This record gives sequence, C-alpha cells and structure tokens, in this order.
Amino acid sequence: LQIGTYVEKMFMSELSGNVIDVCPVGALTSKPYAFTARPWETRKTESIDVLDAVGSNIIVSTRGGEVMRVLPRLNEDINEEWISDKTRFAYDGLKRQRLTQPLVKDESGQLSPTTWEDALTRVAGALQSVKGSEVAAIAGGMADAEALVSLKDLLNRLDSENLCTEEVFPTAGAGTDLRSNYLLNSTIAGIEESDLLLLVGTNPRYEAPLFNARIRKSWLHNELQVALVGHSVDLSYSYDHLGEEPVVLRDLANGTHPFCQGE
Repeated sequence: LQIGTYVEKMFMSELSGNVIDVCPVGALTSKPYAFTARPWETRKTESIDVLDAVGSNIIVSTRGGEVMRVLPRLNEDINEEWISDKTRFAYDGLKRQRLTQPLVKDESGQLSPTTWEDALTRVAGALQSVKGSEVAAIAGGMADAEALVSLKDLLNRLDSENLCTEEVFPTAGAGTDLRSNYLLNSTIAGIEESDLLLLVGTNPRYEAPLFNARIRKSWLHNELQVALVGHSVDLSYSYDHLGEEPVVLRDLANGTHPFCQGE
C-alpha cells in the first residue's frame, strides 16, 4: 500500500477543511494552526458563527488574546458536525490583512492616507449636514449579522430606515424588521425531507455551503427536485433553470408557469 498525494485532481470544495476533523491519525492538519499551539494550552469557548445565515455552532480556541483555531460543535439541527471553510479559516482576518490606515478621496478623486481623527470628523460632518431621510447605507454580501445590526442601529439613531444590501434593489430595503421576511419555513434539517425546492436569486454553494450540502444530500438520496430563478450557477447538483426575469416569479405565483404543472 502506498500513501501519497492525489495529484490528478484538486479537492475543490467549500467544506474541504472538515477532512482535518475526519482524519483519525492527525495526518491531515490545519496549515494555519499547525505547530502554533498545543490543545491543552488553549481556552475553548462555545460560540455561534456569524459569517453566514446558517448560524453554525462552533468552538473558538484562544490563547491569551489571540484566536488560534475554530472547530465545529455538534448540533444536528443546524450544522451537524461540520463547518464551512470560511467559518474555519476566516479568523485569520483578525490578525492579518486588516485595514489599518483610513483613506479619503483627494481633489483628484484618488484615495490617500489620513488619520482616524480626520476620517471620523469628515463622516460626522457629512451626517450632521443632512436630514435622516437623505442618509442611506448599503452593506456588502459578506458582512456578518452583528455588523449589520450595528449599522442599522446607527441609521435608526439618525432617523433613517434606508438600509440595503448589495443583493437587494436599493429602494426595496433589507426587510429585516419582519421575521417572516427571513424565516426558513422548513428549518435547515427539514430540507432533507422536502420534495421540491425553489431558489430565487441566490447561490447557496457560496452563501451557505452547509445548507447547500444538505440540499445535495437530499438531491442524491431523496430525489429532491430543485429549481432556480436567477443567474445560472454551478451548485454541484442538477436543477431546472427557470430564467432570470422577474416575470417568472409572477407566473409561478399565479400558477401559469409550465414548472407549476409538475411531471
């Protein structure tokens, strides 16, 4: 028997880091964590991942004031015993590749370094010179839930409700005040018992890899039928692409779309 590297193909997956936990002898190790600390030197804190909407249960291992690694915590209803690579390795951003220097646009429109005092003074002056209805914020798709809440609190203090995400049309609003706007009716675990799934304007493979893994699991074993409205993407399983036009949603709602007839 020969043990070697699998040279012919690359392991391309958003869940590849889980092989670290699966390996029974420790041959597959976490490169960022390897040789940096011993397990008994770290303090383990149970927490919840905020980097996507799944809310994976995790354990954060720290030594002193530094996060050393992030591990999954068992919760069958949410993430089972897995976490995404983003959850596992994103702690690197707490120490490296951070924005340490504020930048402002000069007269030519180019970004130039400045001090925090100058940057915050400019922001405060701009906010104080306009009405609340004239203030809006657009959050990126990779912003975590707690940052979004802080941003919303700031806007509310300024008497503004104009909070949007990059995925939402700017005048539509994020709709986070109503629980029904973001509630997953079937629950995360319940997706494995579903017969039909309609995805609208989303790519769960990158936005929620663990949820996408459950979809693929149900697609493989329970013959789950998946349909997508939006850009055609690679979800690692087959699906019916219904188009990109908003009229498709109207036809689906009133039952006139061919997809509603079933097979």
